[in-house]
Amino acid sequence: MRLESNFVQKQQQAQSMKLMMTQQLSQSIAMLQFNMEDLTAFLEDKALENPLIEVVPGREMAPDYTSTIRKKNNLAGSDDTDWLEQIADTTMTLADTLKEQMQFLDMTSQQKLALLFLIESLDKNGYLQTDVDVVASALLISEGDVLEMLETLQGFEPAGVGARDAKECILLQIERHEDALDHAYALIRDYFEDFANKRWKKIADGMGIGMVDIQAISDFIVTLKPKPGAEFESDRVQYVVPDLVVQQVGDELQVSVAKQFLPRMKFQEGYFQMMQATQEKDVAAFLKEKAGEFDWLKKGLEQRESTIGRVGEAIVRHQRDFFLHEGTHLQPLTLKEIAEEIEVHESTVSRAVNGKYMETAQGVYELKFFFSSSLAKKASEESDAGDVSSQSIKKLIQQLVNDENKLKPLSDQKIVEMLDDKGIQVSRRAIAKYRGELQILSSSKRKRFA
Repeated sequence: MRLESNFVQKQQQAQSMKLMMTQQLSQSIAMLQFNMEDLTAFLEDKALENPLIEVVPGREMAPDYTSTIRKKNNLAGSDDTDWLEQIADTTMTLADTLKEQMQFLDMTSQQKLALLFLIESLDKNGYLQTDVDVVASALLISEGDVLEMLETLQGFEPAGVGARDAKECILLQIERHEDALDHAYALIRDYFEDFANKRWKKIADGMGIGMVDIQAISDFIVTLKPKPGAEFESDRVQYVVPDLVVQQVGDELQVSVAKQFLPRMKFQEGYFQMMQATQEKDVAAFLKEKAGEFDWLKKGLEQRESTIGRVGEAIVRHQRDFFLHEGTHLQPLTLKEIAEEIEVHESTVSRAVNGKYMETAQGVYELKFFFSSSLAKKASEESDAGDVSSQSIKKLIQQLVNDENKLKPLSDQKIVEMLDDKGIQVSRRAIAKYRGELQILSSSKRKRFA
């Protein structure tokens, strides 16, 4: 019986150890994938569960520094006619602005309460996220009273606030716009989905107006704001914190981990000694468990730092010309190549580059930016045979679309032919894929009629 009991006990210990190792491995993988903000939040959660852990957040960046690293790589360009999400230079929140406008209204205390409830139920874009019946039930008032206050809210600035969906938001703005075009309100009211999908012939037939009129209405609509609250959302301004820094020293490139921004852990030695002095078995077991957790978390942080650093060094080796000579195209590079070079699994490299950034002399780039599949490039009199990265192909596609005749936009097949003339062979399917990644609409949806 004793042998059987010992066997069961050892089996339970082995299973417990295996479970703990599985949990530690899982959390180590998660730590590698976390960006700095998520990593800090993860460690702070651990500190709440473990009194031996103190988290010291990474140093915040000074405003003059953050302004220099806001450069991002927008391959899709910035001169398109889609709605732009603009961020105002203000410390006023949307709720503050709306509450300020309340002060000028003559309302009962019940109406004020309902209006405040509606304001607090808006999302960051200014949309109402709570159903009218829910508000009525919560405040013990009629739905008619809630709708009356919602109408009041929808009369506030910015125009469109308090809408329940994008269609209502645009309609509210058209109603109040001094220069709203004829048929604009009716078009959005009756043909919103068709308009969004550029089924303009259907709209023209249904409304009895011409394509040129619909084009004019489209040009007017894109001047409106589908997210009226976004300009007040100060937390939208999230400065990119670099995980790695590349510096040129002579002809050499040095890669370093930006440790000053990383969260650190400190062991609460005083608490440990105080609790250990109790000499109680349960306390001793608790301290052993929590001290062990501190140790593996610390090792996990060190491993994370080492892996990201090695990945960064490998990227710089492969893309050396890009860092040394501004304007140089990226070389084709895959996660697999980096994984084989630093002898880790490809998934490890994927996690290491996810949400991580590198500061360079040219600006701050997401690590994923440096990875690109290669495309065959034909040998020709104008260019040598070799490889050209998909990033370079995307830039060429963007340039072709920027320069196209908007009355006769380029089809994917035409782009294939134009790139072929430049000595670059790309399939039509690849063009469609890259166009999607660049958020470029199909030729039929880019077509203008005036």
